[in-house]
Amino acid sequence: MKLQIKLVLYNAVSKALIISALAVVIPMLIQKIVYNHLDKRLNARHEKMMRMIKIGGLNEIALDQDCSFDSYNIFKEEFVSISPLATLPDGFGNTVIINSERIVDSQLLKHRVLSQTFLYDNQLYKIEIGEGLTSAEELGNTIRNFTLKIMLAVVLLSIFVDLGFAQVLLRPFYNIVNDKLKNIKHPTSINLTPVATNTFEFAYLDRSINEMMTQINEAFRLEREFITNVSHELLTPISILQNRVENMINDPQVPDEVVNKLADSQKTLSRLSRVIKALLYISRIENEQYIKNESAELELLVQDVLDETDVLIQDKNIRLDKSQLEPFVFKPCNKSLLHTLVFNLISNAIKYNRPEGSITVTGINQINQYHLRISDSGIGMPADQLPYIFDRFKRLRPDDDMGFGLGLPIVRSIAEFHQIKIEASSENGKGTTFDLYFPASST
Repeated sequence: MKLQIKLVLYNAVSKALIISALAVVIPMLIQKIVYNHLDKRLNARHEKMMRMIKIGGLNEIALDQDCSFDSYNIFKEEFVSISPLATLPDGFGNTVIINSERIVDSQLLKHRVLSQTFLYDNQLYKIEIGEGLTSAEELGNTIRNFTLKIMLAVVLLSIFVDLGFAQVLLRPFYNIVNDKLKNIKHPTSINLTPVATNTFEFAYLDRSINEMMTQINEAFRLEREFITNVSHELLTPISILQNRVENMINDPQVPDEVVNKLADSQKTLSRLSRVIKALLYISRIENEQYIKNESAELELLVQDVLDETDVLIQDKNIRLDKSQLEPFVFKPCNKSLLHTLVFNLISNAIKYNRPEGSITVTGINQINQYHLRISDSGIGMPADQLPYIFDRFKRLRPDDDMGFGLGLPIVRSIAEFHQIKIEASSENGKGTTFDLYFPASST
């Protein structure tokens, strides 16, 4: 999962937890505020009623024969009740406020009720002053629902804001990846210009990558120098030895037994020379020491390779099918390297083919690419060997004395140098197929 999504999810979850907590707390807060407001109103009305009783007495008109008084307003939300008591209750004179349910006109109503006992004219009375809770609860529910909706909208809005902010925040990171890590084929091609950012961590990452790539670049430079020097130091004495051995072989005074041994030594030196040259070739390709400023008509290049190998094809009486070879111009490229790539694949198709076998070469223009396929009906290889065919010195056929296991590694190096995708498939005893996909964007 992307860091950007993780940041947004973290913020969304944290806000959701906060809203959940508020969803529990807000109703209690609203209820407490409503009750405090009602209690203040009840206390004010109670003080007013007690002053009226103290000044003017109980309204005799409103008192019935049992000395009780009961009054509701038109909406049945407020009431005042004064009733006589026969005995002295506990907590005489204390003011108590509780929630109570009363039946008024066959309706069950909830009230917040203030009650107090008092003595008037040697008679105990209980006064109750009520405020309806129905409207208050509806108002509380309205406020609570509105608050929750507002908070939910804020969370949804903050998710989009967080997505945009996270994208802006991580933009230097993506710039570092795209400019300094992605599609970098060689350390010398990296851009060491610092990425513009005011985030310490990204600036530190940028500096660390620049330092690492500088060290890698220096290591590649030393490797190139080492390979060049070693190759020169090895090829020179090998060449000298080859000349000396050849002179000794041509010397008529050398016995035939010695000549045979010298001939074997000559073959060994030749093999060693070819191995060194192949390694030097791969190294120069991987270090991008070849120039890509040419264009190649692939169908003509393939035809040139087939013309060169025509004698070998005829010697094994191999049937060649190139009927589906469409024209395609590939550039920029190095024609010599592409020739080597195709030559190695065609040579392998001939070398490991069976007499009177077949080789099929097709080239088809596809969307955004050109598909070149080279397949043969040769001996193939087991499936467990296929992943290692491009490894250096991987001799998949130990009894094969015709190669050194460097032909296909050279093919892969040239393909990667030209950003050509290469795939191989094979079936033991039925043949091998190589698929090359040339990017059309280079044309």
